[in-house]
Amino acid sequence: MLVIDWRDNNHMKIFPKMFIQIFSVLLVITLLIHLFVFLIFPKPYLENRKDEIHAKADEISANLNGQSLNYIEESLNFYSKNSEVKVSLNKQNNKNAVPINEDIGIDPTSNSNSLIIEERTITLNSGEDIDVQFMSTTDMQKDARDLSFKFLPYSLLLSLLVSVIIALVYAKFIKNNIEEIKSVTDDMMMLDKNASLTVTSNDEIGDLKSQINELYFTLLESIDDLEIKNKEILKLEALKYDFYRGASHELKTPLASLKIILENMQYNIGKYKDRDKYIKNCIEITDELSQNISQILSLSSIDHLKEDEADITINDVLQDIIEKYRVISKQKNITIHNKLLDEKIYIGDQALKIILSNLMSNAVKYTDDYGEINIGVDNDWFYIENTYEKIEELDTAEIFDVKFDLNKQTSNGLGLYIVSSLLDNYNKQYRIQKNNKRFIFKIYINR
Repeated sequence: MLVIDWRDNNHMKIFPKMFIQIFSVLLVITLLIHLFVFLIFPKPYLENRKDEIHAKADEISANLNGQSLNYIEESLNFYSKNSEVKVSLNKQNNKNAVPINEDIGIDPTSNSNSLIIEERTITLNSGEDIDVQFMSTTDMQKDARDLSFKFLPYSLLLSLLVSVIIALVYAKFIKNNIEEIKSVTDDMMMLDKNASLTVTSNDEIGDLKSQINELYFTLLESIDDLEIKNKEILKLEALKYDFYRGASHELKTPLASLKIILENMQYNIGKYKDRDKYIKNCIEITDELSQNISQILSLSSIDHLKEDEADITINDVLQDIIEKYRVISKQKNITIHNKLLDEKIYIGDQALKIILSNLMSNAVKYTDDYGEINIGVDNDWFYIENTYEKIEELDTAEIFDVKFDLNKQTSNGLGLYIVSSLLDNYNKQYRIQKNNKRFIFKIYINR
């Protein structure tokens, strides 16, 4: 005997649970339909019975009309014996009398008997009219019950079979969708970027699959954004580490030189007795220290030099920077040609100021006396060009590295290192060129 413990229903697998639920619903619906048919069947059955007797009475009356009385009596007696409908002649022509000369099938123990009477008038061959009464009794509930029981096993069996098939198909459909969702979401948990649910319908299941796909794609985009930000943070940390490591050496070198010069001046050692000359050197070293400290302070907010990009007009920023170096350039008789108009570059405002300031500082510092500095844009490349007599001695392969030398003959400062680091941070292309004793620094300004 099969016993189902409904308390364990929550622990069942989805397929048997869905099958039992759907089959139970269909079974209840089937039983209700059969019960409904059983209860309402008598009334339409009686009406159908009346229609049949009415039609049969019309047909027999039409066939017997104009026949002899003996022929009519024999025909009606034969019909009555072989049919559930009983026929009698009313020779007294009393329409209110219903003669019952034989058993017409009335069950005296039943409370649901119905007597159906149809009366017709037939004209004999002699011209005389006689009344013919067609009578039939029916026990509606008994007939309905007998008819129902006759077809009930087949209808129930067919209904159960259909219910099982529907329950199996629907439960299998739900199970397949849930297994697909489970399988694909397992892949999504492993962050498989190709994982995606196949949407084949516009119903609630299709909407659920679409929503899961959108949720997963949004999650992947968020993860990608986080990875990009993490890489930027690591890159920024490396940039800061390299910068401060280089900056510390860049500060130590002139400080060491300054200390050596001052100590030798203090004890009047050798050439350092010429104090006026070496005081000038000390001032130059101090100026270099001041410039390096200024560069370090300009990058103290390097954490904020990202995600602040905008289309900035280069000339608006450059004019203020040129003005700051106007005095130094005049002391060296340097001519500055600014050919910029309204060209723009997509970059952070603070970063652009630092880049242009370092490039102008290098250009003014290394341009020969009576030299020139040219600034402009050529084929989407912004350039700063300055004359430099010792251009052939310049090693462009290591120009962006921070390299130190006490004698400062082969030393590279922080300027171009800072410029290259910032341009890399904003993914900007840049290059340097040597051409006819000219040093050219170029930045690609088109997106």
